[in-house]
Amino acid sequence: MPTKLGLNEARLIVDTMLEEAAKRGIKFAGCVVDAGGDTVYLARMDGATALNARMAYNKAYTATKWQMDTRVLKTRLFDMSLGDERREITWFCDPLYTPVWGGIVLRAPDGTMLGALGESGGTYQQDEEIGQIAAARFNAL
Repeated sequence: MPTKLGLNEARLIVDTMLEEAAKRGIKFAGCVVDAGGDTVYLARMDGATALNARMAYNKAYTATKWQMDTRVLKTRLFDMSLGDERREITWFCDPLYTPVWGGIVLRAPDGTMLGALGESGGTYQQDEEIGQIAAARFNAL
C-alpha cells in the first residue's frame, strides 16, 4: 500500500479509470485530489463533458472534506429511507459537496487520508465500480 499520493500515483489512478471506462464504451472524466481537496490530476476523455470533469472533482473533494466515501455519506445523511433524519446538502453550506456515489477516499496503510478520487460519465453504479477498480490498483502499489 502506498504511503504518498503524488502526481505519478494520481496519473495511474486516473489512467486506470479512463481505461476501464473505454472498455465499457463510456465517455468519462477522472480526478484525484490531495488530503486538502485540491486537484492533483484531472483528465477527461474526448467526448466527455465539462460537467463530467466538474462532477469528478466535486466527488473527490466531498470525500476528503467528509473523510469518507461519498456512497457512505449519501446513505448516512441523504437517502430517502432516513425520513425526517435526512438532510439537504445546502444545510452544510458548501456548494461543492456532492453526496453521490463515486468519491472514494485513498488512505495510507496506517489509515491516514492521502486524498480521494472521483469520476463521472456513467451511471452511479458504473462510476462507483470504475472508481473502486482504480482505488484497488492504487492500494496494490
